[in-house]
Amino acid sequence: MAPKKEKHEFAAKKIKMKKDSKMKLKKKKVPSSSSTVAAVGGSENRGVDSDWWNCFWEKNSPISGSMVPQDEEEGFKYFFRLSKKTFEYICSLVREDLISRPPSGLINIEGRLLSVEKQVAIALRRLASGESQVSVGASFNVGQSTVSQVTWRFIEAMEERARHHLKWPDNEKLQKIKSEFERSFKLPNCCGAIDATHIVMTLPAVQTSDDWCDQVKNYSMLVQGIVDDKSRFLDIVTGWPGGMTIPKLLKFSGFYKLCEAGERLNGNLKSEFREFIVGGANYPLLPWLITPYNESESESDEMSGFNTVHEGARSVAVRAFSQLKGSWRILNKVMWRPDKKKLPSIIVVCCLLHNIIIDCGDFIEPDVSLSCHHDSGYVEQWCKQVDPLGRKLRENLVTHLENNN
Repeated sequence: MAPKKEKHEFAAKKIKMKKDSKMKLKKKKVPSSSSTVAAVGGSENRGVDSDWWNCFWEKNSPISGSMVPQDEEEGFKYFFRLSKKTFEYICSLVREDLISRPPSGLINIEGRLLSVEKQVAIALRRLASGESQVSVGASFNVGQSTVSQVTWRFIEAMEERARHHLKWPDNEKLQKIKSEFERSFKLPNCCGAIDATHIVMTLPAVQTSDDWCDQVKNYSMLVQGIVDDKSRFLDIVTGWPGGMTIPKLLKFSGFYKLCEAGERLNGNLKSEFREFIVGGANYPLLPWLITPYNESESESDEMSGFNTVHEGARSVAVRAFSQLKGSWRILNKVMWRPDKKKLPSIIVVCCLLHNIIIDCGDFIEPDVSLSCHHDSGYVEQWCKQVDPLGRKLRENLVTHLENNN
């Protein structure tokens, strides 16, 4: 029997969510500013808090010895993890949702309505810093309940409006990904790298169970991601309890089912090599998932050389999770009693934001990534499952690397 979970999955062809994945996006009429005022505050005399950045920068600008950059543009990116141009794009994605259906009470302490930009900034700061809602609210001059409402409304809107930033690539894009992996690592037909990480949390006593308790006795939720050569997420699955093993997490994913059914990683052969991805030793060796040799197997120089190349290719996934948890620190802190039904949505939106930064030609500051491994404290447990076809493909890759060295 599968353990209890709150599954959330962004995969090719399917997006499995709590909501109906076939639901069409609704075109909403954006109300006039006066009707918005009436809907939210009941008064047409209430102004919109549009100068939010100047107020925020003045309140949070760097002081002597502070880590905050002196330059405003750099300071913006320090607080929100992205440039103003990318910020404006994100606002354009969610504007309809945040204007057309704001809950009552979305005002600042002076009673001015929150602009879409300020709502997005509040949500991004909450996700980027991982600070408490009270602390984030104080920096924007709003209350804790407003931070909570704004953040969740933003997450719902992003899940619906930004999903096109996280999907399995079409044939043209996949060819570019394979070419980059082959150019960088000499691995023909490699389509990506897979990895997983734990999101640690505390749970009320009534919700604790062995399923959610992981190998280091933390309560956690797992996230699995497949990334391309740019460390951009192509497929994710989350919502499964931290006590689950990595092979089982893979097996329960939609990606696994599609691959096993021949509907994914099923492109043309190249030099007799089928399409595949690379994964760590905690994953099974499969016809389409290539793992390294263990220490007892890597007796020859050729096998050791393969492991070195393999680790280089797999590192793009390790780097993606280090950037994800470093940029969106809410995922790297111990979450205090999160709603397990909402946590997967928070994780998905952080992955979407990670991809949007890359897609917009923005960049992730090097010092933002975690300085340690993204799953620090967790020991990679070797998976003994070996498929004969996977073993044969790995042997052929060893020969290929030896002949092209």
